[in-house]
Parts: sequence; structure tokens; C-alpha cells
Amino acid sequence: MTLYLDSADRDALAPLLATGLFAGVTTNPLLLARAGLTSADLPALHDWAVAHGARTVFLQTLGTDVDQIVREGENLRALSERVVVKVPATRAGLTATRRLADSGVPLLVTAVYRASQALLAQAAGAQYIAPYLGRMTAAGRSGYEEILAMRRILTETTLEILVASIKDVEAVIALAAAGVPSFTVGPELAAKLLDDDLSNAAAQEFEAIALAGS
Repeated sequence: MTLYLDSADRDALAPLLATGLFAGVTTNPLLLARAGLTSADLPALHDWAVAHGARTVFLQTLGTDVDQIVREGENLRALSERVVVKVPATRAGLTATRRLADSGVPLLVTAVYRASQALLAQAAGAQYIAPYLGRMTAAGRSGYEEILAMRRILTETTLEILVASIKDVEAVIALAAAGVPSFTVGPELAAKLLDDDLSNAAAQEFEAIALAGS
């Protein structure tokens, strides 16, 4: 299983990347805005993330026009070989994905809300697909069942599911147990994955015993 961090907040990302447990960073325009950034800040954010240990940085294109999305994708990929270009699962986005894939750009199809979009992402030549678990569920769809259907559809392919919009640790556990390989989590959820009260208490007990015997 591979874990990524879903944020553009450097202060929140730095201590989590320092653990070495997260393979990289995923971003989107909403996360940039929350961090007080814009798409113009993506090159600097990329450089910072790589310097702090991100092995892969997912950067999202903007635009509704195929040619514009393709140009943005090419520019983002030019930043480094660690960039995977994110493109929304719209008609224009999927068309642009196919063109970018044909030129060798690694891609993630994002904002995925139903299992049938896995077929389109595969046809477009993407390497990753990002279903929005929490948002699917909030929209009245069974996010869990949609993602499991994607997994069945993609069993004989190389397209990797990278689940996003995750609200709780239990969702990560359930989907990982069902064979879903990758997740991107916000800093708050990442902290919950890292810290368990019972484990921390046990470690403190071990330390206290060791000090008492020294």
C-alpha cells in the first residue's frame, strides 16, 4: 500500500514528509487556495516538496479547453520527472489525457465519481485514477461500492486506484483490506494514522521501566 499527503500547506506537510512514510504529495486548486497559493506557485511548491522527500508530486491542470489542458500538462511535467499530471474526468480532460499519454506524460485522472469512469481513464492511457470517496458518499452514491467496482474492472490492468476525499481511518482500513493499493490523506487524517493512544502509552511505559532499571 502507498500513502500520499493531500495538501499544499508546507507547515503541515513538512513533519509528515520527514517521517519517510508518505510517498509524495497530491494537490489541486482547492488545496492551493486553502494554503494561500495559486497555480503560479506550483513550481515553487514542487521544488519544496521534492527537497523535503516527496518522491512523486501530483500537480493539477486547469482549463476547459483540450489544447489548454494539454499545454498546462506539458508545462507541469517539464518541472521534473517526479511530476504526475492530474486531469479532471471531464470529456475535455479525458481527451487531453489521451493526447498527453501519447507523448509520454504520466497522468492521474481525478474527480472520479463512478466506476464507469475507470474504463475511460484506462482508455485514455492514465497511470492513476482518483475516486473521491467522501464526495461520492455525500452525493448519495455508495463510494465504497463504486471503488470496489473500479478495483474489479481494473484487475487485469496497470491503472492504479488512488483514493482521495477520505474522512476517517476506518475507510482507509476497509478499502486497503479489500485490496485497494493507494490513498491520499489530509494532514489531520495522516496524524491519526500515525498516532495511537495505546501504542504511545505502551512506549512511555517501556521507557519508564528502562529508566527505573538504569
